[in-house]
Amino acid sequence: MFKHIALSLFAVVLSGLLLAGCSGGVYKVPKDEYRKQVKTLGVLPIIVDDGSSIKHSQRDEIFSLLRRTAVGKIESAIEPLRKKKGYFDVRYVGENPQQLLRTLVIGPLPPVEGSGLPAGYRFSAQAASQIIEQKVVDALLVVIVSGVEHEERRRSRNKLETLLTVYNDIMATATVIDAQGRVLWEMAGEEAYRLLELQYPDFDEAYFNKTDEVAVKEITLAGLERTLTVEQKEGQPPIIAPAYQGLINQVVDGLSPSLLAVFGQ
Repeated sequence: MFKHIALSLFAVVLSGLLLAGCSGGVYKVPKDEYRKQVKTLGVLPIIVDDGSSIKHSQRDEIFSLLRRTAVGKIESAIEPLRKKKGYFDVRYVGENPQQLLRTLVIGPLPPVEGSGLPAGYRFSAQAASQIIEQKVVDALLVVIVSGVEHEERRRSRNKLETLLTVYNDIMATATVIDAQGRVLWEMAGEEAYRLLELQYPDFDEAYFNKTDEVAVKEITLAGLERTLTVEQKEGQPPIIAPAYQGLINQVVDGLSPSLLAVFGQ
């Protein structure tokens, strides 16, 4: 009896681990094929899609902020991915992000119908093959941040009021591609990560003006910068802002082929 209970508990815990490991992304090929093909994963710097939709009075400054704050962030995913022991190696592939946008990224796929969420990107097989061959890796992890307009219901701070409308956010998609530009794993659509909200519904203004018309206002550039940065104190290790740390965590959690090997799938 106790043996059966122990086995059941083990199964529940293991199932939870597998679900946690698979969260934040979807494998586009059989998982055993992914493990066999991707022994060495190359991690590209975060790419900012400056052709995407940002409906803000300081659009150019926001793109500049994203490019500046994205530098050096994705590297923090490398060691956690190595520790998962699903790869022979995980290494940083230092390329110019804006050059990658021009050569590797062909363009975005149409947004998800109904929600407007980002569906990911198409990639150049020629550029992917060239980078993979030069850097001696099997596949590339590509993270792209972009401005997105999508419908969502948001609540007031007291959770009593809601507003369903189209909001403009900065969202991140992540993709693992091979030398043919084929997508092996993807974090897009419902799995896309919201890095930054550019707008907020002003419920307080509507309340005090005694109206049901809730205005959607833009967050100031200074407010956006405070979300993406953390004050660094001299002599202490670099700290990643929670917004970027959440992105790193979701990518790392989604790429867990070592856990999948338990059942030999």
